[in-house]
Amino acid sequence: MTASLKLELETFGQAREIFDGMWIIATRHRPGLSKSVFECNNRCLVFRLVDASTNETCLVVVNAVDPQQAIPEVRRLERETGLTARYVISPGGGHHLHMAPWHAAFEKARILFCPVRVPKTANGRKLVGLPRVELMSLEDPLPQFRGQLDAVIFHGLRGPADGRTPAEGGPDGLFAMMKTMREVMRSKTPADELWLHHVPSGTVIAGENLAWFYPRGQYEREGFMARQMVKPDKLWVWTMARRVGDAATVAACWRRVLSWPARTVMTFHDVCGTAGSTADAQAALRAAVEASGQLGA
Repeated sequence: MTASLKLELETFGQAREIFDGMWIIATRHRPGLSKSVFECNNRCLVFRLVDASTNETCLVVVNAVDPQQAIPEVRRLERETGLTARYVISPGGGHHLHMAPWHAAFEKARILFCPVRVPKTANGRKLVGLPRVELMSLEDPLPQFRGQLDAVIFHGLRGPADGRTPAEGGPDGLFAMMKTMREVMRSKTPADELWLHHVPSGTVIAGENLAWFYPRGQYEREGFMARQMVKPDKLWVWTMARRVGDAATVAACWRRVLSWPARTVMTFHDVCGTAGSTADAQAALRAAVEASGQLGA
């Protein structure tokens, strides 16, 4: 019988091994880096994988979160495992905003981005000009880890336009938040999201087009804004902030994701210690996709 994830070990600010060769670092995060927005979990995942391009075992970091909270923990994993972080991967969305200090800290790492949205943002244009920075292929994002960490860059989507975040010198406060929500309602800008399948554990790690999972108890403790964005005890597709731009492409991406044998489905922003589904996860994800109407005929 295959071991299950030990998500109950997830702890803010600490790298915890939740499966053999898979670590999770929970960090405290405010979406859009705005002080006016509610706090949520932002997960950094670290995997021990064999890089088929070099036939060497290395550490692969996914999601460059707040560097002060997570970089020391990845350094600790390097020391304890004797392995080097050779890749730092951004999963899409706004997840590139912390990448510059990660690029500086891990001088031997290749920095990988999804190719649709990030290169068109102000911060992304700066990042893609740096050495060791690469854009992943839409059709074959991580061939060097195939069979260990399978990947789909979910595209054909549209999301809100990118503006300057408060961390980039943009405005903060109620008016700025209302402007952001207006852009979310419009969602006209091409977007892409990286979905991953950690094969040994059967874990599907979703992009931002899958809504964050909130158990009812935590949901009821959240403020008004958070309760408008999430639903309690439910696995569901986020159809507002990530709209369908190309129906055929979106359906094709879903078919690839649903072909993965999933024992757990999780996002980067689930409540600490939880996942969207661990009971018949593949069926739960399929039901959520079918309910969204995005799978097509």
